[in-house]
Amino acid sequence: MKNKRFALKLFFFALLLTPFSSLWAGEPGELVMKYVKNGIAILEDETLKGDDKGCERKEKLWAELSPIFNFKEMSQRALGQYWQKLNAEERNEFTRLFTSILRNTYLGETGSYSAKEVVLLKEKEKGKYSIVQTNFILNTGKEAAVEFRLKSNDGNWKIYDVIIEGVSLVNNYRSQFSSILVKSPYSELVKMLKEKIAER
Repeated sequence: MKNKRFALKLFFFALLLTPFSSLWAGEPGELVMKYVKNGIAILEDETLKGDDKGCERKEKLWAELSPIFNFKEMSQRALGQYWQKLNAEERNEFTRLFTSILRNTYLGETGSYSAKEVVLLKEKEKGKYSIVQTNFILNTGKEAAVEFRLKSNDGNWKIYDVIIEGVSLVNNYRSQFSSILVKSPYSELVKMLKEKIAER
């Protein structure tokens, strides 16, 4: 649970750091860079600063950053083998709920972290999959390895997982969901997700 919380915080942090320098960048790497810069622009917008602007700032961040993620792919991977047992309506509902969980959790971490530099180290592309490896140099002097995994759908690259210091965001959720589903019916997981969302 602690690892999942850490990964979720860095998940959002990984998209909002400055400056971003690259040794080499192909299309997926350039795409990640673009969204990083756009997110930073929103955070630095003077008209959106202040506690009274928190909700508006988060809405704009979500509108800007969410298009780079393939939430259906993330949902399928997070649910694992149980995804195959769902019908189309159930899959759509789970994707919607899981997306809301991600949104509520990591948007709440806006401004929690800062860094001196983010370096794009390497990019591996094979077919419709790409891995963008980066190194985050924090203001504390520590470094964190963050890997973005993207999948192309007809040339449209989107992130389906983020690996932070070897911890997969999707795998963390899959482990948590599996521990629930081995003991309870799928309906119980849906109920728990809805309750978690309602808490916000």
